[in-house]
Amino acid sequence: MRRISTLLVVLLLACSPRTGDTDAGVGAADAGGVVPDAGAGAADAGGELPDAAGAVPDAGPPDAAWDAGTVEDAGMDAGTPDAGPVDAGPGTWESCCASRGGCTTDADMAACSTLPAAYGDCAVGGTAGICVATGQCGGAWVNTAGYCPGPADIQCCTPPSSSGQACTGTEWPLPNTGLAAPALDARCPDGMTVVAGTTCVDRWEAALVELLPDGGTGEWSPYFNPGTRRMRAFSAPDAVPQGYINGNQAEAACQEAGKRLCTSTEWWRACRGASSFIYPYGNTRLPGVCNDARSLHPAIEYFGADDPDPFSKIQHPCLNQLANGLARTGAHPSCITQDGLLDMMGNLHEWVADADGTFRGGFYVDTVINGNGCLYATTAHTRPHWDYSTGFRCCADPR
Repeated sequence: MRRISTLLVVLLLACSPRTGDTDAGVGAADAGGVVPDAGAGAADAGGELPDAAGAVPDAGPPDAAWDAGTVEDAGMDAGTPDAGPVDAGPGTWESCCASRGGCTTDADMAACSTLPAAYGDCAVGGTAGICVATGQCGGAWVNTAGYCPGPADIQCCTPPSSSGQACTGTEWPLPNTGLAAPALDARCPDGMTVVAGTTCVDRWEAALVELLPDGGTGEWSPYFNPGTRRMRAFSAPDAVPQGYINGNQAEAACQEAGKRLCTSTEWWRACRGASSFIYPYGNTRLPGVCNDARSLHPAIEYFGADDPDPFSKIQHPCLNQLANGLARTGAHPSCITQDGLLDMMGNLHEWVADADGTFRGGFYVDTVINGNGCLYATTAHTRPHWDYSTGFRCCADPR
């Protein structure tokens, strides 16, 4: 019988500005897009900031170090899955969780994890876990596909490591196993909705599949930059959307799907609807409706408040794997436009077809600093830039 213990980590709420990127206006330093400016401008580590005079581009140095390569897979331990399910009767993980009304907290998971699970044990990157249905992996514990027998929904549920982090960056999670774009409108490719009678737009933020040299497809982990690999975009509910992608890669992935990046005009119309709302759902901000206001920047949480420059490491694959951060597509069902599109405000920035580089809509930490809701736009980075917050969706012409 194995024993798993969890360590409760106190995360210090802190914010330190990144040096180098400053706004031409006068205002407070912005640590990666989390500190709003009470004055005419602000330093912004994530993009350019509007002020009363209009958009003020970032005056700092280019982020060449951030754009200079790709994050490759550092290897993963495939583990040895249990040969099959065991009896789920009294004295099992399932019965323990049932007696607690479900394992919804770290304390529940830790208390019950000493008991055998129906599909056996597993390990990810040396961290021991249990093979359970994805919806039964509670608290800050993390699902990872590919390590358990049984249906695709049975995945390895592991606790945060002893350092308090949910991952190290060497793992290769595949949270989109088995997902595919649904057919929504015969005039459009799958996963798309017609907007204003003129444009097909992805209903959900895009995820990726890899196009292999042999003509097949392979699953892709949405926490890594695809580099020079051929990728095809797809739009589906309950997917972890692709962050860590630059504008050129996003455009190529849309084209492989018979689509393209949306123009700014198309994107605005899709987000604002026929009523030209400021937010997808109306003209008054409704806190909590969209995934748009994480209280602690993930780089500060992951690297610690004492790290001298956490914002120089915003390509780290673990940032989008922290709890209460990047959400699956459609997880905020009220964050919906008049045309039925999800998550156009918050969750991930979305690249549009601007040769100079523009992403819109804000992300899960901020939808205010560079404009409110649908009006949010960052133009400080060229298209080769990517970090944990950059995602996309595609458009197409109706058939």
